[in-house]
Amino acid sequence: MIERLWQGRYRDLLIAVPVIVFFLILLALSGSEVLGGDLGEFVLAGGMVAPFVILAFLAYTGETYRWARYTAVLWLLGILFSIWVVTLMITLAPVISLSGDEAALDAFLETQPPESMGLVLLVSLGAVLASLLGFSRWLRGLLSRVLPFNPDSFAHTIGLVCVIALIVLPLVPLAVNGNAPFLDAGLQEALGIGSEEPGSSVKLDIFTLIWTTVASFFFVGLWVRKDLSATLSRLGLVRPSARQVALGVAAGILLVGAFTVIDDLLVQLFVACGITVTDETLVNNLFIASFTPLAALVASVAAGFGEELSVRGVIQPRFGILLAALVFASLHAYQYAWDGVIEVFLIGLCFGVLRQYTNTSTSAIAHGVYDLVLFSLIMAGITTI
Repeated sequence: MIERLWQGRYRDLLIAVPVIVFFLILLALSGSEVLGGDLGEFVLAGGMVAPFVILAFLAYTGETYRWARYTAVLWLLGILFSIWVVTLMITLAPVISLSGDEAALDAFLETQPPESMGLVLLVSLGAVLASLLGFSRWLRGLLSRVLPFNPDSFAHTIGLVCVIALIVLPLVPLAVNGNAPFLDAGLQEALGIGSEEPGSSVKLDIFTLIWTTVASFFFVGLWVRKDLSATLSRLGLVRPSARQVALGVAAGILLVGAFTVIDDLLVQLFVACGITVTDETLVNNLFIASFTPLAALVASVAAGFGEELSVRGVIQPRFGILLAALVFASLHAYQYAWDGVIEVFLIGLCFGVLRQYTNTSTSAIAHGVYDLVLFSLIMAGITTI
């Protein structure tokens, strides 16, 4: 009987429902103060990916069940609304909104001129509406001519909406204010950024890497659409050959040299145009917790493998090098001004080309080496981020 159910039409439900319930519990625990210590940090890191894992399973199930399709759309709208609210707050008042003082936030908002509030609302709502364009069959059909995704797949439709949202929404604070929200000195002081103990990021980086890896496997359909072997193939994860390891290491080192020059050129160009550039001191504060040899190594592995797996492994094979690089760059818009975001976009294109002609394992090696060399140069006092 159990075997018949497992192989029948309810197979997806037997897999999806327990996973969804698990991540719902994880999400609830991450938003509470029930757990503390290392376990609390581990659960908190899991809560960051939980909404998207739930969405992925609802999307895959929605290809068979109409109720799951409606639930997936409602869940997606909830995610977009949550991101929009956070975006709105950190654009209008990053220090006060993240301090948790609701009275101070209300008082601050009452003092803001209507045109400022209107601009933020207009840009942020425009970003949300742009995300919803992924539901347009016409747009999906147009994109499918050049990108390898199925315009009639519900799962791919949900994926496209998420990709567009991850491109446009993180750029709103930078577009409106001209600078990244976490490059606000007042915000850094309020959150204690820059005062952390060097090396204190190790556990959180490991926890984040674990959950990013788990989520990436589920995003591409582990258990509901693919077995483990097919999932690894879809993600581009292989045991790299000695030649690929050497290529990844060489690419990472060469990119550090190349983008040191490109960074200087971009800064000079933006300064000449009167555009705000990334403040080196403030951005270094964001990474000070990784400024020990062990922490730098862990951070480099976590970023190199985690970001490549989720961006070049999950997104790029379906939505192409360009959109993947845009997502990669946009997610850095909370910590870099426009010069830094453009630089990250160009680096993302390089990693994307490397992944295209090799595999995700090789691009992850290159990314990890790039970050490790950069951290080493910073700790040696030779350069800044």
